[in-house]
Amino acid sequence: MQIDKSNQKAVLSSLSALLNKFNPSNAAKAEKEVSAIIEDSEENFLVRAKQIENWVEANPIFEPLADVLFDLLLVHFLSAEVHKEDYFDTPEWEHIEQKTLDMGSEMLNLFLYIGEANENEVEIGLEDFLTEFLLVEEDEFQHEYRIYESLIVNQDLMDADLASIRQLKEDVKEDTGLKAYFVSIVLFFQYLEAGEAPQKESLIDGLDAFELAIYHSLISYYKP
Repeated sequence: MQIDKSNQKAVLSSLSALLNKFNPSNAAKAEKEVSAIIEDSEENFLVRAKQIENWVEANPIFEPLADVLFDLLLVHFLSAEVHKEDYFDTPEWEHIEQKTLDMGSEMLNLFLYIGEANENEVEIGLEDFLTEFLLVEEDEFQHEYRIYESLIVNQDLMDADLASIRQLKEDVKEDTGLKAYFVSIVLFFQYLEAGEAPQKESLIDGLDAFELAIYHSLISYYKP
């Protein structure tokens, strides 16, 4: 597996947007410290995962971003470092999976999808993400269907305003892990649907710091 330098750039761009939009006054120092952990390819992955965890504990103001920081570390590890083609069948990867079961978020799937689509020059969209990447229409992927059901069944999401999106968010099941990211994900796909046109100011102004950080991290990953 070759190093994908474009994805490496995307991870760092997404990290920068995530931290700067969430807490601008403390972002510069945070970005320097977290990027150093993510880029330290000489260090064992699980050690770096623990370093991210320790960093968040030492910087509790960024605690809401802990899972996404892990996601970006993992994306970097998978796509910007060299692994053999059969890596995902190795004891090393199985060990990593077992040790990190409670870490990360559903954002990981979206980051992986965006990276794969960009690499293959495929147009990114909500339907493609759900049906071609997550395969939610296939019987053996009904777990994914349940997690992303709120995105699947609401066909008018691309035309919904912020108030409507927030109302739909209330029906997202807590145990899917999607609820906190729902608004930002929908707005990201709206951004793409509109041909990357800037969102209406009133829409973006209505986001809280976390939602804004997630939204811009997706855009920066998509277009570093």
